[in-house]
Amino acid sequence: SNFASAFLTLNETMKTMISTEIIRDFIEKFKDKFVNEDVIDFFNSEIRPDYKDIKMIIEESKTIDSKENMVIEIGFLHLEKSGIYQIEMDREQVVAERLEFTLNKNQVVYFDLRKDSLKTNSSLFIDKNYYGEFKDLLDKYWGKHSFLAILFYELEEKNLEYIEKRVDKSLLSVAIYLRSICTRVRISHSDAGTLGTTHMMFNDLYKGEVSIQFENELNKAEDVLDNFFGKISSDIKKVYYKKEYRDNKILYKLYLKKMVEGEIIDIDFSLESTGSKNILDLFPYLIAACEGQVVIIDELDAGIHDLLISEIVKNIKNDITGQLILTTHNTTLMEMDIPYESIYVFLADKDAFKKLIPITDFDMRIQKNNNPRKMYLNGMFGGVPFISDIDFEELSSELD
Repeated sequence: SNFASAFLTLNETMKTMISTEIIRDFIEKFKDKFVNEDVIDFFNSEIRPDYKDIKMIIEESKTIDSKENMVIEIGFLHLEKSGIYQIEMDREQVVAERLEFTLNKNQVVYFDLRKDSLKTNSSLFIDKNYYGEFKDLLDKYWGKHSFLAILFYELEEKNLEYIEKRVDKSLLSVAIYLRSICTRVRISHSDAGTLGTTHMMFNDLYKGEVSIQFENELNKAEDVLDNFFGKISSDIKKVYYKKEYRDNKILYKLYLKKMVEGEIIDIDFSLESTGSKNILDLFPYLIAACEGQVVIIDELDAGIHDLLISEIVKNIKNDITGQLILTTHNTTLMEMDIPYESIYVFLADKDAFKKLIPITDFDMRIQKNNNPRKMYLNGMFGGVPFISDIDFEELSSELD
């Protein structure tokens, strides 16, 4: 989960300036009600976690009691070209940020920002006046916000065509690519994530409200879910939305026609098992990976049967046009027809320093007739728990 959440943290650093504006507007709108404890609790539990400033992100992500700066560095391939993005934070703010990528067929530094030096490649800006404006924004806000957070705020506040006429398309392209990395992470028994999909209905497949002009999008989502769930469960005979029309709005809610003890009955999807709900949540991320996006899913197997997860992975692996990164405790996936270099394990040394490495990096050679799962469970790749014998009778007697 820590590995997967690094991608979520990266995404959050790109939204801080927009988030600050949203929080400011919310507080201004409801300032008279902030004397009410219920409103304050609602704000702290439901609003604030989705719109974090850089200090909140650092407090939630930085290793406990660590005194060094926190660094996220990501190497990436975009449009078949390689790049590196790095952001470094102390306990309070961003202290360094750097992006390298291709510009006019050459690998160049897009920007290299530090407290005492804000270097930005002027070639990234078509309009020199706007370049001056953006440098002023960096002088004002960088540190509390990253370069990319400031850029996305500009994209939010100004007309897209206005920015496209003033900023090189390479900068916009790589920034949007990094922002669109999809993550689904398990944090404290709940899910957090970002989903950069072009399908508007994927933001809430279970229930919601949509303008009547988008009814066709709702119908397409219904057809796709009916097809998908019909393939993975013989009990499910149909997946559909119950709709209620109000003015120019459609209120929708997901239902199933399901075989239960010889009878087909209509079931509100909210009454389905944890596994079925998790599969519904996973579905948009799986589609995003097939549409060319980078997708990170933490604990893919949570609440879902081993065989079902294996079938889903088997069916999707040849249709992925982006990249799908999964963390899982389901070792049966190691027996599937997955390239060995795509299977990684976490190794921890005696001081609990962790490394994530592919099983092909180990000294022994994996033959075609070898079973990598058995090799892993036998401890040949490390990464397996070692537990001493536990005497539960002794523990029980201690309590007595």
